[in-house]
Amino acid sequence: METLLNRTQQIKLIFEAFDEIPDLQDGFRDVREYLFDLNEQAERRHRKGAPNGIKHGLTVASAAKLFVVSHLLDGFKEPDKWSVDHIISIRNEVLYAQAYAKRFHAELTEWAAKFSSQFEQVDYSELMKAGRA
Repeated sequence: METLLNRTQQIKLIFEAFDEIPDLQDGFRDVREYLFDLNEQAERRHRKGAPNGIKHGLTVASAAKLFVVSHLLDGFKEPDKWSVDHIISIRNEVLYAQAYAKRFHAELTEWAAKFSSQFEQVDYSELMKAGRA
């Protein structure tokens, strides 16, 4: 995938898309913050296996925001992609994002329309190679 946005533009887009997620409440918690917490924990676990001294191009928080947006957009686009049968092979944060995207489809419509095509230009692996965010 060729990235059209430079690193700074990609990071700005991640933060903008995250900040503009509509205020969604599931009756128990704030959806954006809950998904952020899940993705932050997953990113920390993912990085535990990295060799000491390795420089990551994104902070844990920045990567978590990227994945919140990415998973919500994916869930919005394909609300029935994963079923309960996938719970043993798909990361929980992906399943939660899909469930929330399906539940709040109407509330996310304008947001998804604004960010879906732009977010295709965000490349996690390239961002992780570059300097710190």
